[in-house]
Amino acid sequence: MARIRILDPVAAPPQVDPDPGPPAGTLAGKVVGVRFDHAWHSYEWVLQEWIPLLEAAGATVRPWVAGNRIGEGGDQTFAELAEFAAEVDIGIVGLGN
Repeated sequence: MARIRILDPVAAPPQVDPDPGPPAGTLAGKVVGVRFDHAWHSYEWVLQEWIPLLEAAGATVRPWVAGNRIGEGGDQTFAELAEFAAEVDIGIVGLGN
């Protein structure tokens, strides 16, 4: 009986830096930015739960909806991103999954 070889086309996972960065500390008095887009509706549901919790902890929440990254809207999106990043003390930009 002949043998066959099956090749796995899946790439190796990328190296990940396990350091989450500095601790955020207390949220009271801080501006927490939440970046999202409308492509991932379940993340919007998560934010509907998180935003009241962040506000209850004393944070001001600054949501930002990301736009196109290429084409005519790309320059505007990157300008808005720079403004968003300058205005927040802490940024939540995804679930990390």
